[in-house]
Amino acid sequence: MNLIIETNLFAIPIVGLLIGLLFCFLGKKLLGFVLVLFGFLIGYTIGAEFVCDALNKTVTGSPWIPWLTGLVSAGLSVVAWKISMFFAGTIIGLFAARGIFPGIPGIAHVGIALTIGVLVQIYRTPVIAFITALVGGYIAGFSALVLLDQVGFTRTLGSYSENLNSGFIIGIALTAIFAITGYFYQTRELKE
Repeated sequence: MNLIIETNLFAIPIVGLLIGLLFCFLGKKLLGFVLVLFGFLIGYTIGAEFVCDALNKTVTGSPWIPWLTGLVSAGLSVVAWKISMFFAGTIIGLFAARGIFPGIPGIAHVGIALTIGVLVQIYRTPVIAFITALVGGYIAGFSALVLLDQVGFTRTLGSYSENLNSGFIIGIALTAIFAITGYFYQTRELKE
C-alpha cells in the first residue's frame, strides 16, 4: 500500500482521479490529442538534445530548437496515427504495460506492446476503448485509493484484518469498476 501511495503518479490524487476518469470515458476521443502531446514532448526533450548534438549547439544557446523539434515530432505523431494504427497501438500498449505491470522485465513490456499494436490494427475501436478504459481505470482507481487513505478509510478497513492487503484489493476493485464502466460507455454506439 505504501508503495502505491508514495509513487509520483499519484502525488496529486484529485488530478489523477480526473485524468483517469477522462481516459475511462473519453479515451477514444482523447487518444489523438494525447499522441500529439507525447510526440511534442518527446521531440521537445529527446529530439532537441539529438539535434543540438548534431548541430554542435546547446539548448540554452538555441532555444528555438526544442520548439521546432517538438512541433516536427507532434506532426510525425499525427502522420503515424493516421497511417499506422499498429504504431499507435504499440505506443499505447507500451505505456499501458509499463504503468500496469511495472515489475515485469522490459522484454515482456515489448511483447505486450506489440500484441496490443496488432490487436489495434485489426480491431481498432473496441481495443482502443478497452486499453484507454483500463489505463484510465488504473489511474482513477488508485488515485481514489489514495484519497480514501487520506481520509483514513483504508487504515480503518485494514485494522479488521492484519493478513489482508485491503488497500491493494480496493485499488484493483476500483480499477475494474472504472475500466468496465468506461469500456461499455465508449463502445455503446457499437451495440446499437
